[in-house]
Amino acid sequence: MARLKLSNIISKSEVVLLLSSFVNHTPSPFCVEDEKGKLLFGEWTKNTALEYSLKTDDEAFGKVRGDKNAEPVAELLNLLLYKESEKKKLGTEVLNLYQELNFIFNFSEKLAQLIEPDTIAQTALKEAQHLIPSTAGIVVLFDEQGKQLNLLASSGEIVLSEEDLNKRDNLLFEIAGSGQSEIINDADILRHIKSLQLQSLIYSSLKVNQRVMGAIILFNEDSSQYTAGNLKLLTTLALQASSAINSALLFEKKYS
Repeated sequence: MARLKLSNIISKSEVVLLLSSFVNHTPSPFCVEDEKGKLLFGEWTKNTALEYSLKTDDEAFGKVRGDKNAEPVAELLNLLLYKESEKKKLGTEVLNLYQELNFIFNFSEKLAQLIEPDTIAQTALKEAQHLIPSTAGIVVLFDEQGKQLNLLASSGEIVLSEEDLNKRDNLLFEIAGSGQSEIINDADILRHIKSLQLQSLIYSSLKVNQRVMGAIILFNEDSSQYTAGNLKLLTTLALQASSAINSALLFEKKYS
C-alpha cells in the first residue's frame, strides 16, 4: 500500500477551497507543513506561537502553525487524514481478499492433478512457503492408529529422525496432535527443536471430519514475526490439503 501523504490531501481542489475559506474568515494567519517541515499551504509568519500535530494511527504527517484560531484547521486536516487512511486500508483488504481467493482456486487446481499423499504434502508445503516467509517447513502425518508420526514432506535445513518426531514430550508431536492452528514466538519453547535456531513457528492442523491427521509446520530463523494473515492463509491451505491427502490415502488403501 502506497504511503499516505499530507501533500496529496492538501493539493485536492476541494481542500484548497476549504483552507482558502479559513484564510478569509480567520483573523490571524496560519500555515501547514509536512513532517519534514516543507511548507504546503500558507506563509510562515512571526505569529505562529502554537503548533497542532497532524497524525493518524500514531503516524505523524505534519503540523499546522498559527495561534488558537488555527486549531479548527488542524481538526479538519486530521479528519481528512483519518478518512483517507481508512480508504487505503479498505482497498488493501479487498486486494488481499482477491489474492486469497485466486490462491485458493489455483491451489485447488494443482491438488486435483495429484494422487500421491507425499506429492500433495510437498506441493502444499511449497505453496505455503511461497506465500509465508520461512526458513524451513515440514508436513507430518499420523499413522492409521494415530500413534506414530511420520514425515511426509520437508524443506530447508532441518533434520528430524523418527525418534525426534515421536517423543511424547516433544513440541512437534504435541503440535501435530493438537488439532489447532497457532503462532509460537517463545524462544524458550522453540529451542527444543533440533538443527534450527528458531525465532518463530507457525502451524496449522491437518484434519478431516474432526479427525486429526497431522500438521503443516513452518519455521523461521529470522527476527520477523508471523501475522494473523499468515495464519489465516496457512489454515486455508491446510484445510484443502487435508481433504486431498485423505482422499489419496483412501485410494491407496482401496487399491493396494
